[in-house]
Amino acid sequence: MSKDTEAMSENILESKVLWYPDTKKNTHMDRFRTQVNRDFGLNLASYKEMYQWSVDSYADFWAQVWSFCGVTCSRMYEEVVDVSKRVSDVPEWFRGSRLNYAENLLKHKDQDKVALYAATEANEEIVKVTFGELRRDVAVFAAAMRKMGVQTGDRVVGYLPNGVHAVEAMLAASSIGAVWSSTSVDFGVN
Repeated sequence: MSKDTEAMSENILESKVLWYPDTKKNTHMDRFRTQVNRDFGLNLASYKEMYQWSVDSYADFWAQVWSFCGVTCSRMYEEVVDVSKRVSDVPEWFRGSRLNYAENLLKHKDQDKVALYAATEANEEIVKVTFGELRRDVAVFAAAMRKMGVQTGDRVVGYLPNGVHAVEAMLAASSIGAVWSSTSVDFGVN
């Protein structure tokens, strides 16, 4: 190891902690565990116990995740998963439900909160995009796609760099109900 690398390593190790949680009982995971305990009459006291419950009762676990996360849907599921089927049978999850990924991602209540941080190789500037800006720009992309005739079930493919516009285009296609795929330009023409 070079002396410069050693000096850098020492500086990193001696850096001060940037953030501590207010309390270990004020996390999303702890609030979720509290909800599970309340809804199922359990007394899960640790992450390990929560994990084991999620494995033993995975259908109940994923139903709780759906509820806790406030998933928006146009049609609720009839069944989380058929637990009589093995993973190798590829069981259908959330059978009967209808939801839109983009709608759920863009519904953030604080529209001024940063949704994306983007960096490019061109400069050192970090671009920040708020949920409000992202929602607005996705709407513009979706309107352009609709004007070009993109409909539910269509395939939309992007040949663009991994960045803000790729995320906006993916969410726009998803908001319409189209299938999105992309490849980065750095893969090359061939």
